[in-house]
Amino acid sequence: METKTISAEDVGIGVDLSPPLSPLTFSLYDSFLSSHCSSCFSLLPPTPPHSLYCSAACSLVDDSPTVSPPDLSPILSTSDIRAALRLRLLNCISSSSAAASLPHRFGGLLTNHRRLMADSSFSVAIRRAASVISDVLRSDRGNTVLEEAAICAVLTNAVEVQDRAGVAIGIAVYGSRFSWINHSCSPNACYRFVISPPPHSTTTSSFQKTLPRITNTDKEHFSSNYEGTVRYGPKVIVRSIKRIKSGEEITVSYIDLLQPTGLRQSDLWSKYRFICNCGRCAASPPAYVDSILEGVVALDHDELTTVGHHDGAATVGKMTSHINKAIDDFLSDDIDPATCCEKIEGVLHHGILDSSSLRLHPSHHAALHAYITLASAYRIRSIDSETDDFGRAFEMSRIGAAYSLFLAGVSHHLVSAELSFAISAANFWTRAGESLLELASKLLMESSGEYDDDDVKCSKCLMLVENHGEIKENFNQILKCAVTDSDSSQVTWSFLIRGCPYLQNFKSSIDFSFTGNHCKREESKSVDQRVSILLLSFHCLLYADLLTDLCYGRKSHSVS
Repeated sequence: METKTISAEDVGIGVDLSPPLSPLTFSLYDSFLSSHCSSCFSLLPPTPPHSLYCSAACSLVDDSPTVSPPDLSPILSTSDIRAALRLRLLNCISSSSAAASLPHRFGGLLTNHRRLMADSSFSVAIRRAASVISDVLRSDRGNTVLEEAAICAVLTNAVEVQDRAGVAIGIAVYGSRFSWINHSCSPNACYRFVISPPPHSTTTSSFQKTLPRITNTDKEHFSSNYEGTVRYGPKVIVRSIKRIKSGEEITVSYIDLLQPTGLRQSDLWSKYRFICNCGRCAASPPAYVDSILEGVVALDHDELTTVGHHDGAATVGKMTSHINKAIDDFLSDDIDPATCCEKIEGVLHHGILDSSSLRLHPSHHAALHAYITLASAYRIRSIDSETDDFGRAFEMSRIGAAYSLFLAGVSHHLVSAELSFAISAANFWTRAGESLLELASKLLMESSGEYDDDDVKCSKCLMLVENHGEIKENFNQILKCAVTDSDSSQVTWSFLIRGCPYLQNFKSSIDFSFTGNHCKREESKSVDQRVSILLLSFHCLLYADLLTDLCYGRKSHSVS
């Protein structure tokens, strides 16, 4: 019988559903072993002597053996093996019932052992890693069933641990209160991590005064004996991002949601060996967000066109392939940032030779990755030009900020239709605000004259955020104030996209009418771009602050 984690009471948007939950096991990625504490994941002091731990307290509580496991990627990483070793060390198979459930459950965790071992690409790597763990533990049991179960439990239940900047620094496996939460492509909850050295400074008293908000349909096994066996390591907190009724199932996402159905299903099967049947995946016709995540625009009709015929699908496939190839080459340093920009912008603006009338929808999943990459590439070009040509550095910074702002605008369109995109959107709006702030600082360096600080603040929007009004109404009000009602908004947008043919097709950062005709230039109006860009940055960061508070229950460092 499938178990479901359900809400024990009616909860609103942006409410913590659990206290900070301790992990059963965890491990840093190899690239962070020298910079972060292996016990609590905090940053290590920058000065020698270098150690695996940030303090004596962390070194004392972590009694797992130090090993250098083999790299069995792409199936198993060294962090997977270290986490499985730590899990195997737990005394969680002492009871006869726990032992009888092997290898299908390990300490109350589902392992997917049968499915994983039925796949030869997985089974070979799992058996080899199990043998390594058995040797480290000097086991004389004659089989490696425990070690295999521990590895499969990590593969099935581990989540990437991210620091406050959103950087994935390692993995962790949590007990039933977290690991039993099912996946949905339209989830009503998310989670955040608490990374701090012992004793943990996180205050939980406000949560502990309330009734538990999470329970499970299988109450007999839900509050497992193995919950929180490890009292150190990165903790996790589950938080609502939609209203949840008492008895309603709580779901989170296991994967990147900014993908169309086919890619999500492929991602889930390759990582977790199941097919998702949530409402978004089962919708027929496809949900609106999925239609635009793989949609195209026909320039001669100025409308979203469903790609159902062979020629259209082939064209979109080629455009997506061209963009992905350019991104991969850029990330692997096979092409320089300028070449990357040229290749990606060529596909976005001109399409491909096979079909000059089709373009990717601005919200197409490949276009989203293109905007992220272009913003990064232009920023690198700006940094590279700063010492020799400040003017060129400014131009590159300006176009990079334009792409960041456009990506944020697209994410608003997606969040308005599906609130579970809020986590990604928070990052996009933060980066847009920060890139505009960098651009404004360059303008201030080159310009003379003063401006009033009050000119770059908006009391109305500040009051809106502080009063915690209706979330979507707040989003719309901030955009209305910054983009729609502002006399300088069109002038600023025209300034940002100057020399960028693709973005010149759009009337504003949130108006995606795609006619193939360059938007009317409005730069003749007299506007102090320093003030206008700072004000726009202010609103972007306010928007990001709303999303950050919704998803993580904290304020963005950028706003303060």
